[in-house]
Amino acid sequence: MKISKLFKKHKNKWVLARVLKEDKLNRLIEVKPILVSSNRDEVYKALGKVKRGTHVATIFTGEFPKKDMAYIFFFYESTKI
Repeated sequence: MKISKLFKKHKNKWVLARVLKEDKLNRLIEVKPILVSSNRDEVYKALGKVKRGTHVATIFTGEFPKKDMAYIFFFYESTKI
């Protein structure tokens, strides 16, 4: 699924998706959703069950607040084999 279609189809959702295609700057072009949820914790819980070495992304399809907000990004490597 094209990333633009994902954002239109699943508005204001958290998505765990397998990455199928990226551009040269590692921006997502095409993904396959694994889990779509309104609950971020469900997505992070499912992330822990992803097979090691699988290229995935967690995506929020809503709008982030623009003012007076801090953002934290982290890298997670699955230990599942």
